[in-house]
Parts: sequence; C-alpha cells; structure tokens
Amino acid sequence: MSDREWQTRIKHAVDAEPFPEVAHDLWPRMQARLATRRPAPSVWDLLLLAAIVVIAVAFPDILLNMLYHL
Repeated sequence: MSDREWQTRIKHAVDAEPFPEVAHDLWPRMQARLATRRPAPSVWDLLLLAAIVVIAVAFPDILLNMLYHL
C-alpha cells in the first residue's frame, strides 16, 4: 500500500464522524462544579492510609522492594 492510499484512508476515517456541536457554553457548568465542596475522605480511606504509613515505618525494606518492582 502506498503512502497516498494510507493518507486517503486516514482522511476518510477521521472525516467519517464529525464532532457534535455544543448547544451552549460549558464554562458556567464547569465553574459550578469546581465551586462545590469535595466530599471528605471516608473512614476506610483514612484507615487504609494509616495502615500503609504504619507498614512503611515498621518495615521500610518492604516499601523499597515494592517501589523497585513497580
């Protein structure tokens, strides 16, 4: 397949589905969403964070090994 054929296929694939037009401005909705308060972390989230910190302090080698294997 030549480069010209690839270009036409890509052009047809990109032009096949036009982007939908937005009927109104999205910025006021985004500002309202940013103005709302985020929910506080749950008790389970805080317990998980505390467990990770305790394990990291008690067994630093485990943490370093885990980071090495990531």
